[in-house]
Amino acid sequence: MERQITEKKLWWEIETTHGTTFLPVDLIGKQPADSDAFADYCEGRVLSWEQREGFGARLSAPGYLDCTDWAVFNTEEEAETYLAENYPDDEEDETEEDAEEK
Repeated sequence: MERQITEKKLWWEIETTHGTTFLPVDLIGKQPADSDAFADYCEGRVLSWEQREGFGARLSAPGYLDCTDWAVFNTEEEAETYLAENYPDDEEDETEEDAEEK
């Protein structure tokens, strides 16, 4: 899977009974009529939503529908750090394991 970081853009930060979900504003629109506008994209019951600006980060498998949920950060550096810490490269792990074996 490949790391993806967006340019700075508007996001919906949606709080649900199952946690927080981030969606690009252009997916839903700038003025959703009600919480039902988010229902197809969120797990759980929508409790609240607000717009925020930031850099989106996730892993995606190009050519497939598989991807992780978006996480949104104030800076591009925070987004890069999040991906590096939560989804380390397999090659880096193998190199570290090889070094430990020697």
